[in-house]
Amino acid sequence: MTVSRIASAAAGVITVLLVQASLIGPLTFPVPVSLPALLVIVVGIYAGPGIGMGLGFTTGLLADLGSDHPAGVQALCWLAAGLVAGMLGGLATQRGYGTRGVAGLAALLGAASSGVLGLLLAILGSHAATALLALRYLIPVGLADALLGLLVVPLVRTLLRAQGIRSPRPVGRLIDTAPSGRVHADAFG
Repeated sequence: MTVSRIASAAAGVITVLLVQASLIGPLTFPVPVSLPALLVIVVGIYAGPGIGMGLGFTTGLLADLGSDHPAGVQALCWLAAGLVAGMLGGLATQRGYGTRGVAGLAALLGAASSGVLGLLLAILGSHAATALLALRYLIPVGLADALLGLLVVPLVRTLLRAQGIRSPRPVGRLIDTAPSGRVHADAFG
């Protein structure tokens, strides 16, 4: 993991949580469409299960801390969504799925993740969640995720392939030293 990947992941998570709270959530109010869950799933598809799990847990935990249900529920659901997306993503990329195929897979996983989250919240006794609502919104969430996926998939694919994010400098070695002990001139840039 590199410094630039950690910084871009943090910026992406904060941005997507803000867009969810200010735009997506109010526009799709009764239907629980989740842009952060979709981001976790698409990143998991392209980057693998390990990164999907890590991004899912941290994004879910940040979302949990800003909500009124028990902390850790979304983190658990999105961790599982990142894991499953990463495992299925290998098959999707081997078979050459394009943007529409990956968006469809992400929509299917997003709807499943939303349904599982709704059922968990209903079991835990969250004030607004019921099992009937969780099942009722599966199809609308899947359709909305498919539309959002057509926008998110190319963006994530482009960002994951960007050279600026793939810098060779690991997190533990921010300062490179020459054999003489002097700091390289390019160690800070």
